[in-house]
Amino acid sequence: MARENFVLLHGQIQSTPKIYQSTEGTLTRAILAIKVLRRPYLNGNGEVLGGKLHVDCPIIMSGNEEIIRRISEMDQGDMVDIRGVLTTREVIKSTTCKACGHKNSVQGNTVYITPIYICKRENHLDDIAGFELLKERSEISNVVILIGNLCRPPELYKDDSINYATCQYQIAANRKYHIRDNGAAADVKTDYPWVKSFGAQAQQDAIRLQEGSSVYVNGGIQTREVARLTTCENCGAEYAWKDTASEIIPYSVEYLEGCLFPEREEKTGEEAAGNEESGA
Repeated sequence: MARENFVLLHGQIQSTPKIYQSTEGTLTRAILAIKVLRRPYLNGNGEVLGGKLHVDCPIIMSGNEEIIRRISEMDQGDMVDIRGVLTTREVIKSTTCKACGHKNSVQGNTVYITPIYICKRENHLDDIAGFELLKERSEISNVVILIGNLCRPPELYKDDSINYATCQYQIAANRKYHIRDNGAAADVKTDYPWVKSFGAQAQQDAIRLQEGSSVYVNGGIQTREVARLTTCENCGAEYAWKDTASEIIPYSVEYLEGCLFPEREEKTGEEAAGNEESGA
């Protein structure tokens, strides 16, 4: 399978980056959140859905010592350029029962950007000045390009609140290289992001795609808050808690291999029948 996992971000740092180090003083981890703008998505016919720029706040995380050092010199309000890869990881999330206060562990997924390159462009701007720059640079503020294979069949559903169809599917996307953390190359080279399309694009995705289909997705990362339900292992009460979700909103989707094209099959059948009638 062809490999492509490319992320380009231009954003404003939302709070002071978190820098972690070992007891020996070695830099081990850097985490920061940046505000980016995602341009309006199209419905597959070139029509704009949503009608405005969308604000998203992806998480940037690195265990590379040189990258951590650069991040440690940045602060809230700085404008930064980032090139990296979309990374997914299974994690254990801790939640607290509202009835008895017991802490429960829930298995989940986290999505973040692993930077390969990061640099600061402007220092410590306020939110208004930063947003104006993001609008000027919106075409490069939130870009994700992936090639991957569907892990399961796509799901098409109608969201009455937005009055058009949505389609979601998960892909397995291979990286071209290992991510190096603290000088060591990680064994995992495949990530499993979700893609969510809308309108006519969603309808086409539901028709064309199946488990195993290979697709090229050009879009941007969406971040949002979602409500989860958990049953307390201590008292049995069910309670809600807030989680975050990230998925790719495509600007365009290209169908590569293993995709369905019913109209081609129908045309081929008609051509064969025509050849039989003509004696070909």
